[in-house]
Amino acid sequence: MNNVVSLRRAPKVPEPEQVSAVVVAGSGGAATTTTAFGLATALRLGTGREVSAVDATSDGGNLLSRTGFEAVDASRSIRQFAAYMALTSAGVVVVGNGGGQPSDPAIVDELLAARHSARIHDVGTALRSPRLAPLLRSGAALVVVAPARSEPLSRMRDALTWVMATYGADVLGRTIVVVSHQMPDAPVDLGPIRSALTPRIAGFVEVPFDAALAQPGVLDHRRLAPATLDAWTDALDVLGGLLVRGAPSASGESSSELA
Repeated sequence: MNNVVSLRRAPKVPEPEQVSAVVVAGSGGAATTTTAFGLATALRLGTGREVSAVDATSDGGNLLSRTGFEAVDASRSIRQFAAYMALTSAGVVVVGNGGGQPSDPAIVDELLAARHSARIHDVGTALRSPRLAPLLRSGAALVVVAPARSEPLSRMRDALTWVMATYGADVLGRTIVVVSHQMPDAPVDLGPIRSALTPRIAGFVEVPFDAALAQPGVLDHRRLAPATLDAWTDALDVLGGLLVRGAPSASGESSSELA
């Protein structure tokens, strides 16, 4: 596929095939699908390596219909999921949720890892699903997404508190918070939120408003603003740092509550 858009800089991910990330949100409409698409796109464009975006929602999300651009060729297909696979405009392999029946994310992750593919799992709001526990306990990075609005940001805080209570405070050391601007002007001041979270999490990234992400139909990376790809690249830099250092502790914090 001829990609007419290139990144302004490559992400700092020395071993892309080691990437395993879970993209979640505390509420619906928080942009987990576009974030999973974006991380996978920037990683594919920046490294040229095999990258997969996986629908790991509980009820069958729209990752395949929203990002599937053309049929996947046989050499990159997986027999068990062949009927639910496609390529994005950037050549990322999309693995859909088979007929609405959720697959085991850990098994899918292992199958793709055996093919030396990076894996970005779109979990939607199914953070508390027991199916995700093996991925998170094995050290997958956690990407928590929220739109820049008061109520979803509050639900994001609740989700982070639950994660800490379930997996321990150290999980924050491999957690990236991505705030998606779904309107041209931010209705809330993100400064205090950034200041409170930054010492405790691996990274805090804002994705600017991009009209191309709000349009219906299949996402095409060639229509995205450079600043949007830059933001996703910033998040990948954090992921790359986690791979180099291993999962760090969360600043020694042991509380299961966020201020």
